[in-house]
Amino acid sequence: MSKRGDASGRWREILRRQTESGLSVAAYCRRSKIPQASFYSWRRKLRDAATFTEVQVTPEPSPVADALELISPGGHRIVVRPGFDHVALVAPIDTLDQAATAGPLA
Repeated sequence: MSKRGDASGRWREILRRQTESGLSVAAYCRRSKIPQASFYSWRRKLRDAATFTEVQVTPEPSPVADALELISPGGHRIVVRPGFDHVALVAPIDTLDQAATAGPLA
């Protein structure tokens, strides 16, 4: 794996730990001796990077005829109907991703 890939994995872990800690970013960075500017820079880089999530296909039909139902690992459901506006699909996914990486409000 490249050094960039190693760093990305390390920073994903740091971001996860900060979220789980319940501490503000400033308090977590102070406690962990991490430069706050680096924390915010990596959080932005990782949030803006293309991410993939596991999709599980089940034989159960969607409750809406001729629609595709997406269920995230966290249980969020998105129903996509034929002729959907891709912006309308991407916006809630981006919102969920940002909420997941931003952590609790300080």
